[in-house]
Amino acid sequence: MISVAHSVRLLVSCLTLWCGCASQGSFRTVEFRVPSRPNPVLRPLLENVRQIGVLCVTNIESSRQLDVEKVMARLADGMTRGLSNMRGTTVVTQDEIIWHFKNTKLDSIDVFSEEMRTRFRDEMDIDAMVYVELNGLQTRMMPVTPSPYTGALGPNPVMDMNVELQLSLVNLHTDKVWRRSGQQRNFQPIQLQLFGGGADQAERQLLTTVGTSVRRFLLLLAPSPRIQQREFEISAE
Repeated sequence: MISVAHSVRLLVSCLTLWCGCASQGSFRTVEFRVPSRPNPVLRPLLENVRQIGVLCVTNIESSRQLDVEKVMARLADGMTRGLSNMRGTTVVTQDEIIWHFKNTKLDSIDVFSEEMRTRFRDEMDIDAMVYVELNGLQTRMMPVTPSPYTGALGPNPVMDMNVELQLSLVNLHTDKVWRRSGQQRNFQPIQLQLFGGGADQAERQLLTTVGTSVRRFLLLLAPSPRIQQREFEISAE
């Protein structure tokens, strides 16, 4: 007869052997993207939103030194790409809206009027609007004295740029509005003007300055998907 102690030892040996075989199974780590949810403050404005429109505008006139309209168009393109993170929502681009409402003024007063909200809904099936308006722009040249802190800049002057920006999100069905206004300031050394690139530099600096506020807004409205990992067994058994 087999003793109880021998039976226990045999059972333990079998379990050890089984665990060893199981640990040798093949596993694969799979990464996948999980959509992130908007900030809780903005979620009520996005209920039942299937199409969201984008407008980035300004009443500041362009000049030979700075094409403001070009910068705002590029900002709208960046906003469109950022909003593509919103799951189940289609973005209506600025070009589509401007083309549809050609010869219609699209400043903040008109866009948020009851008539225009109705037209956005009825004519383009837009449920919500993201509206970015550049209301102020000031630039000035500043000399820089070399120091331990500005040594990298050298004796070259810098452009001091100060912008005033307003960002809005409005639900066209409920008329709920989220709005933030603020100023951004940016310093950059003037290096390209000697080569005729001053206008390009000013446009890049303006885009960088307004882009700071827009990126913060997108982190609230359409955060990037999270990357998660899972292990899946792919052995024959």
